[in-house]
Amino acid sequence: MIPLVVFDIDGTLIGASGQVDNRFWDAAEEVLAAGVKMAVCTGRPGMGIALKIATRLGATNPHVFQSGAHVGYTDGRTVKVVALKESDTRQIIELSRDAGAVLELYTPNALYVERTTDLSERHAAMIGVTALVRDLEEVAASEPVVRAQWVVPLSEQMTLSARAPTGVQLSHAVSPALPDMAFVSVTRQGVSKASAVKQLAEHMRIPLERVMAVGDSEGDLPMLLEVGHPRIMANATPELREQFPVLGHVDEVGAIEALTEALELT
Repeated sequence: MIPLVVFDIDGTLIGASGQVDNRFWDAAEEVLAAGVKMAVCTGRPGMGIALKIATRLGATNPHVFQSGAHVGYTDGRTVKVVALKESDTRQIIELSRDAGAVLELYTPNALYVERTTDLSERHAAMIGVTALVRDLEEVAASEPVVRAQWVVPLSEQMTLSARAPTGVQLSHAVSPALPDMAFVSVTRQGVSKASAVKQLAEHMRIPLERVMAVGDSEGDLPMLLEVGHPRIMANATPELREQFPVLGHVDEVGAIEALTEALELT
């Protein structure tokens, strides 16, 4: 039996419907009863829908949010939080204004945007969080910004990424719920899903070689390379499917296959 299974959310647990399929929850309850622990490792913040999913998967163990910048429990206790440098955040804000791109700034407890747009509202609704409108430079000066995120058309993600500050970590993701958009997360240099899964395993005293991680996008690659049992969804890119064992499609609840494997593997 694998002692810990870590799940990405978008494209892994949540597909085009925008919800976790009840069939997954039925299987998860059986696996939890057998003694397997589960956690999320997601770019989403530790609030809204991600918090609900994390609580249902493991109310007593920590989870990874904000693309690795926040490791903590669902009751608000923190294992680790790593904020961006204020100078990097200000440079990201300036770049976003110049490009006219939707920028989200995340603190451990809030999501901020500079203006409300149809796209920002769609994304906030998708993750179940209310976006607060505020001057983002004021946020950068007064609060710990753990992650910045561009929500942009797929064709624009690489252009923005190329102009990002040098002292940050970038990760790219997509969501079947917003298939025309790219999500470019910006965290402090060295902060990624890989660093956070390592922290999670150490905190739970589980060897990384005994951890299974399930993902679907390039942003999950560091995490998948870190663990002993990486798995990728069938809806992932061909490049990722060539590197790791493949589960079913997210819209066919392929994550259930990971749960079955977790019980069978020794």
